[in-house]
Amino acid sequence: MERKQYPAHLLRAYLEGKATRKEIDALLQYFQLPEESDELVRLIAEEFNQPVPDSVDPGQVAAINKRVSDQLSRHIGPAGQPRAKRSVLIRFLPYAAAAVIAWVIAWLAIGDRQQPAVDRNLVNAEEILPGGNKATLSLPDGRTVLLDEEQQGIVVKDDHISYANGTGKTITQVDTEKTEQLTLTTPRGGIYAVTLPDGSRVWLNASSILRYPSRFAGDQRLVEIEGEGYFDVTHDTKQPFVVRSRGQEVQVLGTEFNISAYRDDPKLRTTLVEGKVQIVNRLSRTVRGLVPGEQATVDGEKTHVQQVDVTQYTAWKDGFFYFDGVAPQTAFNQMERWYDIEVVYRGKMPSTPFFGMIDRSGTLQDALAILEESGLDCKLIRSGGINRLIVVGE
Repeated sequence: MERKQYPAHLLRAYLEGKATRKEIDALLQYFQLPEESDELVRLIAEEFNQPVPDSVDPGQVAAINKRVSDQLSRHIGPAGQPRAKRSVLIRFLPYAAAAVIAWVIAWLAIGDRQQPAVDRNLVNAEEILPGGNKATLSLPDGRTVLLDEEQQGIVVKDDHISYANGTGKTITQVDTEKTEQLTLTTPRGGIYAVTLPDGSRVWLNASSILRYPSRFAGDQRLVEIEGEGYFDVTHDTKQPFVVRSRGQEVQVLGTEFNISAYRDDPKLRTTLVEGKVQIVNRLSRTVRGLVPGEQATVDGEKTHVQQVDVTQYTAWKDGFFYFDGVAPQTAFNQMERWYDIEVVYRGKMPSTPFFGMIDRSGTLQDALAILEESGLDCKLIRSGGINRLIVVGE
């Protein structure tokens, strides 16, 4: 478990009545750490449907923890020797944690009464602008080039990399005597395209990474992707094109297809638009072929192939969200990456399918206007410098 997840795990265990003595004690300790207490207060605020405060007064938290410690000291002797039976101490610890949590909830409630009718943390979704051309190019020598947002793509050719605007303006030089590994990275709210040395083109969606060589040598053209990318591959029977991602390899000669391989999604989806590809499951070593209009889903050792509407999986490249009966969480995952927000669900996870095509060049409000037609209640708040979209479930 990652360290950042641990305090949240402790709080959840306590609220569900499953926390051990050590976990409750650790929870109390986290409230004394400035870098952790704000996050715990946010979690408690969301749990009890309260506005999220900007910060926590560490002095007040420390004072409460001191009172709790004083109570604990009455039950623990010198050098940690217990003065009371273990069962008595264990029964007391939940109340100690409850004292801290109850104070936070009360503090939130008081703060809420002092606020005007409109929550000071509410944000107008019109203010959240869409993503755009944003990416960085990492070079073998450690340099990182921030790519021009006014440009839509770059070209790797001969001994240099240039913008794909016809001017041939050199961004950086590459060593033609050896194959250098390059990395193109898009942030949340970013998209970029690259023309590879063989003329193949790749469009990279938000929060994605593409690793590729400055020139293709050997018996295959190998690239690696993490996230999502659309590939338009130049035909070459002598040197097949291979796309490697977590759990699979896609082998092609010349074709167009989309790959979605985000780390936070256990399933990898390859959607074929034109041509023919083979999907190699790297765990089971099984091979499945695709024809246009088919999608392969790799989930662990399993590979499932089905007919799909390819537009739903490629519309992002043309500037649209296309939802054709998708689960709400799938739609919100896409919006998280494009608008650089965090989606938080309250209550039961919504299950009503989403339908519609949304222009990705609009603001967050433009997208929400369509999604809210499904009956969802959404509000946008800003806390700790992060824009959070609160989605109230069914």
